[in-house]
Amino acid sequence: MNARIARRRVFRSRPGKVMVMTMLLMPVLFGTTLMSSDTAVLVNAEAQMKSMADASALAGAMALAAETRLQNATDISSLMTDARSRAITVASRNSVLGVSGVLANNVSNTMSGDIVIGTLSPSDSTSTMVSTAGSQTLYNAVTVTARRDSSHGGQIPTFFGGPLGIGSRDMTVKSTAIAQNYQIRGMQSVNNGGVNLLPIVLDKANYDAMMSRTTADQYRYTESSSSVSAGADGVPESQLYPTGTGNPGNFGTVKIGVTNNSTSTLVSQITDGISAAQMATFPGGRIELNTALSPPSITFGGNPGLSAGIKSALTAKIGETAVIGIYDQTGGNGNNSTYRVVAFAPIRIMAVNFQGNPKYVVVQPALINDPSFIPGTVETAWTKGGAVRVLLAR
Repeated sequence: MNARIARRRVFRSRPGKVMVMTMLLMPVLFGTTLMSSDTAVLVNAEAQMKSMADASALAGAMALAAETRLQNATDISSLMTDARSRAITVASRNSVLGVSGVLANNVSNTMSGDIVIGTLSPSDSTSTMVSTAGSQTLYNAVTVTARRDSSHGGQIPTFFGGPLGIGSRDMTVKSTAIAQNYQIRGMQSVNNGGVNLLPIVLDKANYDAMMSRTTADQYRYTESSSSVSAGADGVPESQLYPTGTGNPGNFGTVKIGVTNNSTSTLVSQITDGISAAQMATFPGGRIELNTALSPPSITFGGNPGLSAGIKSALTAKIGETAVIGIYDQTGGNGNNSTYRVVAFAPIRIMAVNFQGNPKYVVVQPALINDPSFIPGTVETAWTKGGAVRVLLAR
């Protein structure tokens, strides 16, 4: 009997104990809930700041890959100004918890600033960025430090942390983007599209003369209007076509992924690029220099004859970029000629004339940003042009 009474007493006391325990735990549970809410806000803010920093750094880096880099300019202050302006604009278009991003200009380019421009090794993203006036010709990177503090849109609020003694806080997120020019190792079709490789080759001697800046500079490319006019722009030029190749009946056009030598095929490839079907005739669907050969190279068959029918297609591309093959050896004649291509080079078509003599297609080095081109080694200078890649480094 006493045991049953004791059990009833214990049972009757449990609701009271549970209520007491619940009351004791309520502040802890309430605080934990509030802390979880504030943690979610902080995580969201950090993600938004990272997106802002990434986008701003990429925008700034893209500004560094301007055509004026081809002019051998040692002073790139105008590009740096443009890079900062683009980064600031992009930041302002990205919000963090509803507040537009704010970046300070940092004209002095101090390493602690919001926007820092310098040189970073594209092969070692852990290296230290160099930001000194003497190395401006190699500048290829933009670091953006996104901040939320009293001078950058205000601190990140902690909506429920006040009662717990946890106030608003500063937050900093960094991002670095690189814009780098590379030699072109080869090309591949992207999304089943045409590859902007002209079926015209240039001999290495004339190409080297252009790259050593010993050839004429008679035409000017204006990037803002994508137009070409008479007058020097600081970038040398070379005649691409027609040129004497040493092969009887051949003037520099080649067969790429085709066996016929019709003018209509040349026009189609100049206008629309090397088609996906034509690319598929090469191993792996890629046109690449064969590194097993010495020197690394690929050989194309010659396309005989001087075709005036390609004039309109080339004229329509004045001011535009494309890639050509650079050959060092050639042989044969007519339809049996061959060209050993040892490099691929981006060019811009500057002038076309097929009336009277001399006939000419004039080109100059260029920068090209096209995912179909496979980058090789880093170019030693921006003046050499190349395939541009803009990417986040860290």
